[in-house]
Amino acid sequence: MKLILALFLIIGSVSGCEQAEDNQEITAKNLEKQLAEIHSVINADSCSETGECRFLAYGSKACGGPQGYLLFSNQVDVEALSKMVEEYNKAEDAYNKKFGIISDCMYATPPEKLECVNGKCVQVE
Repeated sequence: MKLILALFLIIGSVSGCEQAEDNQEITAKNLEKQLAEIHSVINADSCSETGECRFLAYGSKACGGPQGYLLFSNQVDVEALSKMVEEYNKAEDAYNKKFGIISDCMYATPPEKLECVNGKCVQVE
């Protein structure tokens, strides 16, 4: 009887680990999907002059600060894009905390100079 109980405990703990990994994988895929949607909004409109280029910080590193910066033309719906990025940032922060994610802790510096090149906003040095 004790052997059967021990077997059930082992099976239960292993399946619980698999479920946790599945939840983390599902959440990571949701984050990837959100970021892909953000990029599709950014790529939907192009710039025609440098003055149209803007940037937004995105993501949430585990030890603080953004993952990087999104470059876009102000021809996009900036308010809608800002809301999408804000939701993504909150979701990534929650993901990091829930699953104990670690990061490199390097500070992502905002772009200093942007230009419109071939219809796309790019950072120039």
